[in-house]
Amino acid sequence: MTAKGKKITKTIIISVLCTVLSFSAVSLLVINYYFGQVFSRAELTGHTEFIRYEDIKEDIPRYEISFESGGNTLKGNVYGNGSKGLVLAVHGLNSNEEETMDVIHYFCKSGWTVLAYNHSGCYTSGGESQKGLAQSLIDLDAALTFCENDEKLKSLPKVLFGHSMGGYAVCSVLNFNHDIKAVASFSGYNTPYEELCYFVRKFVGDIFGATQYPYMWLYNKMLFGDKADISAVDGINKSGIPVILVHGNNDETVPHDSAGIIAHKEQITNPFVKYILREENVVNSHTKVIYSMDSAEYSKEKDKEKDALKEKYNNEIPENELKAYYEGIDKFRMSELDEKLFGEINETFEKAVAEK
Repeated sequence: MTAKGKKITKTIIISVLCTVLSFSAVSLLVINYYFGQVFSRAELTGHTEFIRYEDIKEDIPRYEISFESGGNTLKGNVYGNGSKGLVLAVHGLNSNEEETMDVIHYFCKSGWTVLAYNHSGCYTSGGESQKGLAQSLIDLDAALTFCENDEKLKSLPKVLFGHSMGGYAVCSVLNFNHDIKAVASFSGYNTPYEELCYFVRKFVGDIFGATQYPYMWLYNKMLFGDKADISAVDGINKSGIPVILVHGNNDETVPHDSAGIIAHKEQITNPFVKYILREENVVNSHTKVIYSMDSAEYSKEKDKEKDALKEKYNNEIPENELKAYYEGIDKFRMSELDEKLFGEINETFEKAVAEK
């Protein structure tokens, strides 16, 4: 090759490298911004359609607990004093323990003690942000360690309930050495990376999304190290305990046929897993999958009322109108869980605790 040819080749190589480096830098900056927006702090909203502790405090006592997780102080409560065992109720992204009060109420009334806490960056817990999808696993690991060292809780047999990000946590934590008797996971993803890739595809399309996968993997790895991509399926297989996996076939947040744990059925070798795919209209979505048909239908009715208010006031509903709308909601009807489904979960939990 001539000196001129070598110079041209060198120029091309340098140009390609600069382009790749620039693309990589921009990709990481965009992903950093995306994480900052999606995983920002989650606070308790002023209005709610569902029951909160204020609505059930006469029936169920609670006391506050706190523990450390990754440099953050997490806060929560222990509810009731049931003798069957301890249910850890694990909430999802942009949520908090108050928004799992329907589940807490159900298990307390069924004879269990329930521990619920706020993830890092949520409500009463510390943390500048929720950080990312793997944080729920880290926080649950810390919560279980707290329980195992707490005089009041360590002797209670432990079962896990989780939804969405919590649904991932309750299965992936089975990779660790905690004594868990049974698990119910709703709408959970198998790994943080799979769920992140789904969202990239959803918002920017398959082709451009594919160019971002390596950077998404790298950024997630930078945040969480060896805990960045622990698999729920691996935890389920390692545990050998009863696991109930529930998912909706119209879940647009964690698709049942791709990122969802239930999509990996062929890879699950644990013989004690039960799969429940909810296909009934209105209860087959990401958030409605735990509720009764009546509750979901009622929710649709109330949504129409709220949409009418938004239209009337051009999306700026006056506070007095908004307050009247929420006060007119039957919170217990809105929070009614699917009786048959939760009866099956309760029975599975009871049997698992009795056998081991």
